Amino acid sequence: MKKNQILAILVGFCIVFLIITSCSHLVDRVKNLQAGVGERIIVLGDSIASGYGLSEAESFPSVVSRLLNLPIVNRGVAGDTTADALNRLQQDVLSASPWLVIVELGGNDFLQKLPKTETEANLKEIITKIQEKQAIAVLLGINLGMFKDEYQEIYTRVAKETQAYLIPQVLEGIIDNPKYRQEDFVHPNAAGHQRLGERIAKDLKPLLEKAKKPALFRN
Repeated sequence: MKKNQILAILVGFCIVFLIITSCSHLVDRVKNLQAGVGERIIVLGDSIASGYGLSEAESFPSVVSRLLNLPIVNRGVAGDTTADALNRLQQDVLSASPWLVIVELGGNDFLQKLPKTETEANLKEIITKIQEKQAIAVLLGINLGMFKDEYQEIYTRVAKETQAYLIPQVLEGIIDNPKYRQEDFVHPNAAGHQRLGERIAKDLKPLLEKAKKPALFRN
């Protein structure tokens, strides 16, 4: 084997190691990771979570549930802004004994041209209230913007400040690809939800491996 080939392999190993250790560090910082409190995994979201235009079984929460072999409660409501979700947070999530909550919100704030400061404040309050129940908060970064992701910094900042687990830019390659979206250009189709669910399930695995699980989820 030539010297430059060996060097390339070593560089590759170093990159993989750095990615793994970086991900591990991010997981270790997640608030309530070792609390082990609650009984349910819940998705709080809008029409994307609810599977708009599709059957419930085709929605990404159902896809994630099947891939991880874990029960997931879907609390997606079409049309919800972050303010709407905040208003129903107590009834739909906090009162349901959550262990882990996946937050998928922001799209309708963007479509309704609501102030970004309001979106950020609502997301932060939603996650803080979830964490006050000793539950783990997972924030999905939604790709929003015509030519660039205008909300990426918001999701990154909220996750960092609250110590939530961020899965960034989950709709990248989905909403901008006709193969994976419905004709309205806003909602994923069945193939898009499958791809989205696979992406979320994959990124959840490192978190689930390190999190203290409540008795209901222990094998």
